[in-house]
Amino acid sequence: MDQHFTDRIQQFLQLKNPSDDQIIEGAKMLLQLSPSRNRGIYNSALRRPKSMLPWIRTDLRKYLNIRKRGLETGDVERYNQETLVRVKNTLSMPPSTVMPEKKEVSIPVLGSRGIREDHNSLPEVIRTLWDKNADRWRLLSKLHFQLAQMIAKPGYAPCDGNELCFQMRQIDDALRKDYETYDSWQPSAAGQSSEDAKPDSVDVFTDNVKVIQNARTAVSRGLARKTQNEESLKNIQSAVNTLFALKQVVKPVTVEKLKAIGITIPKQ
Repeated sequence: MDQHFTDRIQQFLQLKNPSDDQIIEGAKMLLQLSPSRNRGIYNSALRRPKSMLPWIRTDLRKYLNIRKRGLETGDVERYNQETLVRVKNTLSMPPSTVMPEKKEVSIPVLGSRGIREDHNSLPEVIRTLWDKNADRWRLLSKLHFQLAQMIAKPGYAPCDGNELCFQMRQIDDALRKDYETYDSWQPSAAGQSSEDAKPDSVDVFTDNVKVIQNARTAVSRGLARKTQNEESLKNIQSAVNTLFALKQVVKPVTVEKLKAIGITIPKQ
């Protein structure tokens, strides 16, 4: 990325009362960023610089924010599409305590994310993660609806929706991280080291991240059961097999607990 060009954009946006020549220079920078999209703004700026200043400032600020995120113009559409895939996956599994509003969600609901059976007995710091994520899910739904409306308008370009996609990516990342903590939390055993007490997490982000998260949840919840039966042991064994097949690291303390209830640990 041309940092000098980014600096020029920032310097222009800091001008309180740019001259006509400076405004035209700003329009020229827009033209360099997207010739097909900004040709009309540039031509109008040549004739009426002052009248075009608000549009030039707005669009340059949009491009500046994109470049500050480390994206060049050609990267924006890929970033947006990757974000939409993640967000649609999240929105397809609403929290069981949230009733989706039809006007907000245009994504098929494939199921719901269940609350833990022992939710009320969890520490407050863990319980609140569920409520935070319910709020995040609602906000994601609203932002996705806003983006869908924006995309439907004539003249939409990926750079227009990048700010919303950036917001959604940050919210979705936080939501996934906190769900992982919520699902995996277990009471610390007496004498357990702080390192061992940390919940297992997804070690490698892959296309199987959802499968991995579900398997880890099944293991942690299975181990939290006071009594085991044939079906519960079968479910735990299946989850363990999945984790090892996908080359995920299982902490030694967890392995020992699994062995203690009769689970076979696959070789890696």
